[in-house]
Amino acid sequence: MGFIRGALGVFVTILLFIIFLLGCSFLTLTLSLQYENVYDKIAPLIQGTLEEEIGVDIPAEIEKELENMNIQCEDYPEGYVFSEGGFEITLSCETLTQGTDAIIASGVDSIIETAYYKDYTCDFWKCLGEEEIPLFLVSEYARDYWKAKFYWALTVALVLIGCLFLLYKKKQNSFLIPGILLIVAAIPFLKIGTFMSFSGDKIVFELLSIFFSKARVVFNIAFFTGLGLVIIGFVVKLFLVGFKISKLFQRGESTKEVKEQIKKQVKEQVKAIKDKPVQKSKKK
Repeated sequence: MGFIRGALGVFVTILLFIIFLLGCSFLTLTLSLQYENVYDKIAPLIQGTLEEEIGVDIPAEIEKELENMNIQCEDYPEGYVFSEGGFEITLSCETLTQGTDAIIASGVDSIIETAYYKDYTCDFWKCLGEEEIPLFLVSEYARDYWKAKFYWALTVALVLIGCLFLLYKKKQNSFLIPGILLIVAAIPFLKIGTFMSFSGDKIVFELLSIFFSKARVVFNIAFFTGLGLVIIGFVVKLFLVGFKISKLFQRGESTKEVKEQIKKQVKEQVKAIKDKPVQKSKKK
């Protein structure tokens, strides 16, 4: 029975470590894919991708079409509307008067906002093959997907910690060991920027940096949560040690009281014997 309990403890501990790694990954993706986080990093990549798709220099092409854009604005004051990369882009007439850079920035803003908040109907992994430009990977849809995975990992981790509490005879270990495992699982997320720097492709590095831009934040969360569990484990251990010492003192006090009672009874019996009058035998 003890062997089975020990084997289950080892299995649950290994499984918990894997869940901690997955949970940290899911939380990193969830935090990194916030809109304000995505926008700054994805804008230059969008422009480069569009140039490759179209096969032309975008600023030069805008200069050629600027006159036609302004003519359309005269007929349609709401702005110049065109489609590119599967996205419908609307440029305000005011933007057209601000030059090429403003037009490109406005177009990129429109693509990012539309892609981020788009209502994707396909399954997450099917979207990867269906989208011409897989911007759904940095969308609110993707963020919600990873958030759901994080909550799943969190639930599983809590269940496994509960199992460890039942399996471990020393209850402090059900806090100490998960705390240590969580700290160890967090370490790769402190160094993840170093790992990504080995990629020779600049575009690959920039894409990866979007997904793991909040890795250090996740490291801090996991590290201090793990540290908190370790501290709780030591507090529980000290409490249990103190409880045992208290019981020993109580047992000692109880033994002392019993001895005192016995001693008192012996004294009373001895005194009673001494105080009892001695009967003299009668002479015949």
